[in-house]
Formats: sequence, structure tokens, C-alpha cells
Amino acid sequence: MRGALSQDIFVRPDVVLKLGQQLNISLPDDERPLFSKLENIGDGELVLTVPVDEDKCPARISPGTSFTCDFFDGCCYYKFAVGFQRRVIENIPVWYTDKPVKVQKIQHREFVRIKFDNPLVVRLLDDNMAEEEMIFTTGVDLSGGGICFLLDRPLDVGKKITVEISEIPGIGLFNHMATVVRYTELDEKTEERKYHIGAQFTNIDFKIQDKIINYIFDLQRKAPQKCIRY
Repeated sequence: MRGALSQDIFVRPDVVLKLGQQLNISLPDDERPLFSKLENIGDGELVLTVPVDEDKCPARISPGTSFTCDFFDGCCYYKFAVGFQRRVIENIPVWYTDKPVKVQKIQHREFVRIKFDNPLVVRLLDDNMAEEEMIFTTGVDLSGGGICFLLDRPLDVGKKITVEISEIPGIGLFNHMATVVRYTELDEKTEERKYHIGAQFTNIDFKIQDKIINYIFDLQRKAPQKCIRY
């Protein structure tokens, strides 16, 4: 599940920014997940609803503060940075920011992966998709396209499995089919061998995938940089 960091791809803001776009906001020195909406696009500025956290508590920052916005348009994730200008109460409280010169595009195959050591259940399937074995284990990392987990033996590439995660916000119990795409033996000086098993989710519904990605971005905001993988 490890790969090299790909070359950055940037697009013009006017191509991807749309009125009503839901935005995830990351402020410096504020670990809360914050949410906003794009209200207006001017020649040199953006107007956003005042970002709020999950408890609807509004964010507060000083003029000149830079922060990051990210969003998903149904095909790709995008990320850009802006500077806060002022807070204004119009029909609703809004923030005025400068307009980004460029927006970074994050393609599906380049999903950010994050450390994910939660318990999970893996079921091995036979050629008829019947359950062969149920395994209780822990995750290693998670992305919108797949998962890596720990196992005491390798699994054949192409092996069909199901992965069950007890709780993902917006989804609840996640139980989905996946295909093993790689395995790596850990270089540990112990008698018991351990393997990282990488699996790709199969035919995952877009709405479910979007919720997983939003969950990952929320975890990313709260995690130290060393926990984030590309």
C-alpha cells in the first residue's frame, strides 16, 4: 500500500469552484473539523459561510490568517489555501477571503491514506463467494479506495475477501468486498511472522466512498503528519 508521492496537479479556480460547494476547512492551531459553503465567487475574493464545527460552534480567526479548504466534486478531491480578510453579517454571517491563484487536484488513484489501527473483521471467500474463514485483526492504514491490515500469513494476490469496520461516521457498520492486491512481510526479529495485506475495495458505491474519504480527511486534520501517507 506504499507508493511514491506523485507530481502535483493544479487547475484554475474558475474551472472547479462552484456556488454552493461544501467545503472542509482546516485552520492553523485548530484541530476541529470545520465545515463551510461557498456563497459567492468574485473577481479577487471568495465569500464563505462562517465555518462551524460539528456542534455548530463558529470559528474565529484574525484578518490575514491563511487557512486551507478542501472539497470533493464527485470525481476528485481538491485543495486550496486562502487568506481571511473580514467577517460580515449579510443575510447570514460570512467570511470574505482572497481568491486562490490555483487549486490542487488530488486524483482518485492518489487518495491520501492515513494510519488506521482500529479493529476489523476480515472474511476470506472461496471461488463461489462463500465464507471460508473469519479473522479478527487490526488495520494499518485506510484510503477511499482500499485498506491495509495486519495478518499472520500472506494472502494470494487476487484473493476475494470482505472487510468489516464497526463504525465509520455517516455509514455506521461498514462491510464491503475487497480484492487482495499485495502483501509485504514485516522485517521484525521475532519468531512469529507478520504481514501487511493490501486490499482494494470492489465496486464501492460513490456515496459510501465519499463518506469514507470525508472521514479520512477528518482524521487527517487531527493526526500528526507522520500518520499521513500518500
